[in-house]
Amino acid sequence: MAPDTTVAKIPTSSQTVGQLIEGGRIDTVYGDVYMRRARDYLSALLDESSYRAIGSRQKEIDELLRQTRSAVLERDWGKAAEISTRAEQMRRTMDELTDVAAIAKNVYDADATAFDPFSPGKHLGPNAQARQNAFRAQVLDILASLGKEDPTLRGFYDKRSSYFSGLELRTSAEQSEKSSRRSRAQLEQLALEAVERGDITAAHILTKELLDFHDAENGLGGAASTQSRYECPVDLAAPFPPDANTRARELGMFAAHIAAAAPEIKAAAEIMYSHAWDAIPLTPELEHEGVLRSEVLIESKTPAQFLTEELKMLAQQFLQQIFINSGGARYLPRISAETALVEDFAESEAADAPSKLLDALRLSHRRGLARSEIDNALIRFGSQIVAEQLHLDPIEYRLVCIPYDLYVRLGRDRNWGQWHHWTHFDGYQVVRDNRLSALVGGDGRFGGINDLVSISRTDAREGVYVRFAVVRRARMVARWR
Repeated sequence: MAPDTTVAKIPTSSQTVGQLIEGGRIDTVYGDVYMRRARDYLSALLDESSYRAIGSRQKEIDELLRQTRSAVLERDWGKAAEISTRAEQMRRTMDELTDVAAIAKNVYDADATAFDPFSPGKHLGPNAQARQNAFRAQVLDILASLGKEDPTLRGFYDKRSSYFSGLELRTSAEQSEKSSRRSRAQLEQLALEAVERGDITAAHILTKELLDFHDAENGLGGAASTQSRYECPVDLAAPFPPDANTRARELGMFAAHIAAAAPEIKAAAEIMYSHAWDAIPLTPELEHEGVLRSEVLIESKTPAQFLTEELKMLAQQFLQQIFINSGGARYLPRISAETALVEDFAESEAADAPSKLLDALRLSHRRGLARSEIDNALIRFGSQIVAEQLHLDPIEYRLVCIPYDLYVRLGRDRNWGQWHHWTHFDGYQVVRDNRLSALVGGDGRFGGINDLVSISRTDAREGVYVRFAVVRRARMVARWR
């Protein structure tokens, strides 16, 4: 059920809008839900069209001042008084809107993606885990307040409070104990040096400490418990309502039932989930060393019958790079069975044919679009399409570019990845200075369905197509406890 967006029923509270903005910055996977609700509140104070008009009003004032000056020079005092009065009225109106316009900027011009502070990765900085308790306390306070002020979405706020309350975070004492120990990078360097000089005793002690370090990093110890932290408790394979499937076909989509990943993908995923949260080397020298380590790790942990160059390349990418989904959470491939609504068209030049879904997103075509343009369309119209055209709850479901792992698993049977073009995938690669590059891939010349690269979010080259999918939002959550 879509949230009630009737403006007349919504109190005009700028404080509530501020809380929704802050809540969306912390609870990033649901950030668009908070921002959509903030728009509902804000529209009674300053709707988007009025906000966009503020910039042009300053130009109008400047023009009126120019006309006033001309009237004064012509000694036409009546005209000068009339024009200057209009200019003064417009200036007073703008002054009155200053505060609300500052709030509106954080809603109408908000970044499409914010980093999830509960998804580890070097992009969050060295003290990311130490700050998580403060973030949780802040978002729980915000959710408690919103539950009282906005009863329409109280159920949503209560569910999110339950989620954050259940996250296992380090205490201050544990953080202090960890900081007093030697870092993983230091231990790894010492272990390599011990092996190179043939000191088996030192190597044994250091590798044992590294194993303990790894178990402590992952909470309750062992790879199995590590994976369970990130295992989605929501049944992603549950079928969509029949009515939604019918409506999806009208938009050119089909209900895709994806089986659990093949054994070789599961083997790679186990490595990714166990080690992709480790600290990543920051210098070129250590980065090269990290690549060599990941190769050894993959080869030692993967059953020989599953070890292929494609598998090694896939696992290595997710070990060495930071990928996030469009909800800002750390992205690792899903391996469980899943059901999604996916656009149904062959990878051919005819793919850019007219589409009701593209029309609903106000996109004139599906090729040559920059990710920034796609993101804006999804933010503006995605939830509306999910709620009004598919009759699905936009809190539970989300319209996105097809995720890479769904593309790979569906593409094996649908002959995708054969053409010489890229497809937009949900999410981004975090590159230097925490800039985001859009994920694309699927070019038959560079790995086919396994091809995964990134390009600038403003890159609108003709050879990149977009294929949309409706997925359960729960697949985008990085960790569950």
